[in-house]
Amino acid sequence: MNDKTSKAHLLGHSKDRESLLNFPEKFPIKIFGLDNDDYRQSVEKIIESHVTPAHRLHWHENISSKGNYLAITVTIMAQSQIQLDSIYLDLTNNPHVKMAL
Repeated sequence: MNDKTSKAHLLGHSKDRESLLNFPEKFPIKIFGLDNDDYRQSVEKIIESHVTPAHRLHWHENISSKGNYLAITVTIMAQSQIQLDSIYLDLTNNPHVKMAL
């Protein structure tokens, strides 16, 4: 089992698994965290590690009414289900990220 195969296995993927998406697919990712530079930079680093600049279509930030939280919506051109699962795994394992949808 190689690194790519083992990661796919950990994420619950097999070659036979069907996806509801047709790749490549325009896909918004919503990320929530405290409004600070560490959160923003860590999200950007994670997205950059999985998505080429050409496939990063849009970045939008929305601050909460009290100014404590920041919602980031990143729209990408997703290339595969494994790519999306890897992004979500990295985001949800990041201590600065409170939630990713």
